[in-house]
Amino acid sequence: MVMNASKSFLFSLAKRHYAAAANPQAASCSSKDVQVTTLPSKMTIASMESPLPGLCKVAVAIKAGSRYEKPDNLGVSHILRSSAGLTTKCASHFAISKNIQQIGATLSATSDRETIVYELETNNENVECGLQYLKYALVGQEFRPWELSDNIPRIKYEIAIVPPQVKVIDMLHKAAYRTGLGNSIFAKKYNIKKIGTETLQHFVATNFLTSRTSVAGVGVDHNTLMHFGEGLGFSCEEGETSKAKYYGGELRKDTNSQLAYAIIAGESAGLNKKEVFAYAVLRHALGSGPGIKRGVGSSPLCRAVSNSFGPATAQALAIAHADSGLFGVLISCTPEDANNVVSSVMKALKAGVTDADVRRGKAQLTSQLLFCSESADSLLNDIANQCALMGGAKSPAHLVSDIAAVTASEVQQALQKIVSGKKSMAAIGRIHNVPYLADINHV
Repeated sequence: MVMNASKSFLFSLAKRHYAAAANPQAASCSSKDVQVTTLPSKMTIASMESPLPGLCKVAVAIKAGSRYEKPDNLGVSHILRSSAGLTTKCASHFAISKNIQQIGATLSATSDRETIVYELETNNENVECGLQYLKYALVGQEFRPWELSDNIPRIKYEIAIVPPQVKVIDMLHKAAYRTGLGNSIFAKKYNIKKIGTETLQHFVATNFLTSRTSVAGVGVDHNTLMHFGEGLGFSCEEGETSKAKYYGGELRKDTNSQLAYAIIAGESAGLNKKEVFAYAVLRHALGSGPGIKRGVGSSPLCRAVSNSFGPATAQALAIAHADSGLFGVLISCTPEDANNVVSSVMKALKAGVTDADVRRGKAQLTSQLLFCSESADSLLNDIANQCALMGGAKSPAHLVSDIAAVTASEVQQALQKIVSGKKSMAAIGRIHNVPYLADINHV
């Protein structure tokens, strides 16, 4: 999935580990295709060779992210993610954590707006035992009140350390979609204690369905994964899914910060549209950040903010969901220079990108994709989310060919759609000098 790179920093805030493990060294990318099977229950199973022999990773991706929350249970997906590995009908919290550590494995849970992903990392000698406790952690979660209560201080800490760049993207989704994809991936402080056992069990029963689930493995036998998926025992009912609706709008929040953060975006393509590759290329063509450590960069956005009086950055973001997406520019600058920086960025967007920018963007996106595919962790998350959201998965080699097929005219048309379309905006920090959306539309 091309857009995972732009969401990685969101995932990093949503992990829970039960054993420490060293990061695997980079290895050469496998060019073999992903093997995908759809079971009669509509559960999707996918497997691929591991870039590091001997390493096994299994991920269970379930469409139970924050977009599936209702007004009466907002934040439940955050609490669910935080509750990974607690006592279930099959094993206690102590048994799960102790046995996972005993075999030198790692069990973690990540989530975003679309999915919650339970991931197991182990070696090929202990994969059978690891899969057993991965199943125990998934099936029959009890959400005992005293265990949920013990989790509250850590959840509050997670919320307290969310950086402003992540907060402003969260606010942007609220402004753009209102509900569904607009739901925050973080629980509100006032709602943490209100989400109890019954709420969590109802959310799991409603969303942990075979048609919403994919099992992906790297370095694991495909038949083993099929047997594991069949043994989860999830319900075969069809879940409710409402289509994302883009509204556009603006959210602003003044905080005691030394900087101002703002993001201006428009609706782009979802993962179900081929135009998603054009927006991914456009992100790098405009500038996704300096490519050299401590460098200022030479992209259109970097040039746009180079004349600011204080420190300022501007980078394009392409965020793709299953059936919709957002493309925009994230700006960080001093409060006094905010108006000047935002105006310069909008002028750079209207100026467009050249064919040379598009060629550079395609080269950078291809390199980033291949670098990510060298990591078994990135490869696994990619495959699992592709299967959960699109019912299938493409190999890195296939994605590279899709990127190569993007033309300069497609990228320029994508940018024109953002510039001329209905926009959304979010701002946080010392934003007294950040222009309002109505003013930006007239720049």
